[in-house]
Amino acid sequence: MPMSDTSPAPATTSRSSDDRLWKVVALLAGLLLVVFIAFVATRPSHAKPGAFPVAPVATLHVGSVAPAFALPRLGGGPPVTLAATRGTPTVVNFFASWCRDCQAELGHFAALAARTTGHVNVIGIDANDADGGAARTLLAKAHAIYPVGVDGQAATATAYLLTALPVTFFLDARGRVVHVALGTQTLASLTHWTDALTAGSTG
Repeated sequence: MPMSDTSPAPATTSRSSDDRLWKVVALLAGLLLVVFIAFVATRPSHAKPGAFPVAPVATLHVGSVAPAFALPRLGGGPPVTLAATRGTPTVVNFFASWCRDCQAELGHFAALAARTTGHVNVIGIDANDADGGAARTLLAKAHAIYPVGVDGQAATATAYLLTALPVTFFLDARGRVVHVALGTQTLASLTHWTDALTAGSTG
């Protein structure tokens, strides 16, 4: 009597079903990923920007005595010294020929120097500038004839705690810092502080 065939049926149909199921799951997962990315990319951001503390710009403190200096005069002549200005309010402007913001204010310093002759000293300090010829040309165009010292190695600028140019210091007759002006100055801002110096309102 022949034996009946009891071997299991081929699993082809079962494997095909599993493959289709996994393809559907993968397709759904891919669609969900695309939707999530689109949501994140297009949703409005309501997060508040973080507030980070900003360190104040380092500079000489108001009321401190300005460091003394004796610098070669641009174009030749006697040295430019702070000691020579003692007894008269003084404006010290640090600049350089390569500094665009400095170039824009030189004419205002020239006008201030002409207006305050005998009452306020104006001194320029050409700091960290390899081209003295360019500085002389700029000053000539601005009609600036006040004394300018050459601080080629920026030693004086460092003593005044400078990290950028231009910076202007307003000193009283005793050489104390009354105000420090960062950035380009106008004739109006220069006049405001020099008027305060000459009026003695700063002590």
